[in-house]
Amino acid sequence: MTRPENHGEEAPRAVPTLRALRLWQRIHVRLTALYGVAVLLVLTPAAILTYNLAVDGQVEDLRDRIRLTTISLAAMVDARRLAEVDHADHPYRQNLAARFREVMAQESEIGSVYIFLPSDKPLVMRFFLDTDKRAKPAKYLEEYDIGPYPDLHDGLTAPVVERRPVADAWGVSLSGFSPLRDERGQAIAVVGVDWDAASVDRIQAEVLAAAAMTYGAALLLLGLAGYGVGRMLQRPMTRIIEGTEAVARGQLGTRVGLARQDDFGVLGGHFDQMAAGLEERDYIRTTFGRYVSEDVAKKLLVDTRGSILAGEERRVTVLFTDLSGYSTLSEHLAPSAVLGLMNTYLGAMNTVIDKYGGCVLEFMGDGILAVFNAPDALVSHPEWATRCAMAMRARLDEMNAAWVADGTAKAWQDHGVARLTARAGLHTGRVVAGSLGSEVRMKYSILGDTVNVAARLEQLNKLLGTDLLVSRTVYDALPPELQASATSRGTHAVKGREQEVEVFSL
Repeated sequence: MTRPENHGEEAPRAVPTLRALRLWQRIHVRLTALYGVAVLLVLTPAAILTYNLAVDGQVEDLRDRIRLTTISLAAMVDARRLAEVDHADHPYRQNLAARFREVMAQESEIGSVYIFLPSDKPLVMRFFLDTDKRAKPAKYLEEYDIGPYPDLHDGLTAPVVERRPVADAWGVSLSGFSPLRDERGQAIAVVGVDWDAASVDRIQAEVLAAAAMTYGAALLLLGLAGYGVGRMLQRPMTRIIEGTEAVARGQLGTRVGLARQDDFGVLGGHFDQMAAGLEERDYIRTTFGRYVSEDVAKKLLVDTRGSILAGEERRVTVLFTDLSGYSTLSEHLAPSAVLGLMNTYLGAMNTVIDKYGGCVLEFMGDGILAVFNAPDALVSHPEWATRCAMAMRARLDEMNAAWVADGTAKAWQDHGVARLTARAGLHTGRVVAGSLGSEVRMKYSILGDTVNVAARLEQLNKLLGTDLLVSRTVYDALPPELQASATSRGTHAVKGREQEVEVFSL
């Protein structure tokens, strides 16, 4: 059975190793990515703005060309002769169409040239002439709804060019319009030019290609710079992380030794100082833990507020054990042999107590005083203390078998002690737990009637011929399986206590 979990302390969070990190989790990769994102956030708006300005500039140049073209085409038309045309095959209309086609032949991007006449219907014009080379030209006097095309209506007033390409039944184009005026200055028609929208697309593509090349080159250079910065950070960062991993594994002699005149040099120096302090602290704790409980030693070393010294009232389970036949051993064995035997026995029992979450407060010759639920919180401490006592008994049986096998047991068997046994008493109740002593010398201990009862139950084993007794308070907190294996031994008076105690053996 593993050591029970102590509650009241937050379990340490598992920390991944450096090798366990995925590439995108590495700090130098993230810094490179962050640097790249920052560059993107700066470059992208700049590139978009540059692209838009370049496109707008070239499109505006194209619009100026279209405007001049419409004005030139309008100048080619004799407004007075328009009124003479009364059918589609009129010579002037045919002559004008031929001249328009010549212009279109010289300028391949012109898709259509046409003349609109106003009609008596609102937002409707009629085709006087259409020289569309992209599709079937409109018929003479064919009506055309100009509602969706406000720029066309404005062409009766002054030369105008659409801001962006517009689609109609003849395709997508960027159109310009210019008024035809009679001798009185009245607008009597509109000359229109449809410029192929592919011109705008080509402008956008050319500018986009140039901007993309510039943007890509800048991004590549800045990305390489960011990667270089990330790699500069990787080496010292890796050494510090590997150092912390080694310290976490208990290799407190680890030093990173970063002799750098920068932030990492300062960090590395502080890390080495910290590791040295931890190494010294661990040595103190390890040495200190040999004279007091390991749990108490840890508490004292981290207790900066002195709460463990002040003491606290807690409900605990106290375990008292004593080795039978110790007097015989002390009488007939050499002191060094007795000391060696006791160290072996006490060390084995201490291991079992640690395994079950107990805290050894004191070794009293062959006796052991242990407490459960102090100084660390332990859920179901009566159960764990009982299981611990039973495990200690089983461990002592194993040790007896080993002593018999290697001949050690002969030293006491020759004096009438067949095997070494231990008596144990357990009681649950409230105690005051804290540091006891003076300013010169202190020890962590517990005080209260609960300690006295546990000690008396250990002694009561002699009278009842048992080796493990628990009080009613312990028994009531045990799970059914342990209660079923317990035997009631009645109610007994204990020394130093008026109220009798009901006991059970296991």
